[in-house]
Amino acid sequence: MHRLLWIWKEFDGGRMLYIKKGKIPHEFKVYAALPGSHFDDMPTAVKNSLRAALLEEQGFLCAYCMSGLDEAGTKVKIEHYEARNDDNELDYQNLLAVCNGGEGRAEKHQTCDTHKGDKVLHLSPLRREMIDTIYYTRNGRICSTIPDYQTDLDVILNLNDEDGYLVNNRRNTLQAFQKQVYKRYGKQAVSLEYLQRYRHMYEKKREGKYRPYAGIILWYIDQRLRRIGC
Repeated sequence: MHRLLWIWKEFDGGRMLYIKKGKIPHEFKVYAALPGSHFDDMPTAVKNSLRAALLEEQGFLCAYCMSGLDEAGTKVKIEHYEARNDDNELDYQNLLAVCNGGEGRAEKHQTCDTHKGDKVLHLSPLRREMIDTIYYTRNGRICSTIPDYQTDLDVILNLNDEDGYLVNNRRNTLQAFQKQVYKRYGKQAVSLEYLQRYRHMYEKKREGKYRPYAGIILWYIDQRLRRIGC
């Protein structure tokens, strides 16, 4: 089993974003406690505070596809992991920051929450043991060892649309790193120190942000580390 996923020293290993929920922002907590408060009626200032907190705890990555999110929040959606109802619409544990999922594209090319809608997911970015089932292929596909989770990735979130942008972006991210390694080492064996240094770089935030699609790089590095017995 590919067991490394998001190693949470910060990132905790790195296949898909494991999200450790942080402190509830004060403005949102106060609003959620008001009688008759609803998500759609949330004041702009409260929603901005909520969005900022979600972005910070996720390192500015989409909770599902790990694409980079805009610090200004212009293309960021606040997602209810479980379809919202009167009981959970203001439950901070149920809220995630996600990308716009290709809004405006044909439905078959939409991703993440835009494609998911109110469908039920089995795979949760809040559950480390679930995230630990994730791995990649070198052509940029994201996979799970659990069939139900694979269905989530392929069908509900549409993260492996071959005609979309995510597979291509992950593949390009990996290939750019592979070229960097080849430029440094050619056909020689890559040093343990080099791999560990870059693993550390990709599993840590830089100025509060993770690198987009960092999961596939960490997966690749872990494969290389296994070959040399680490």
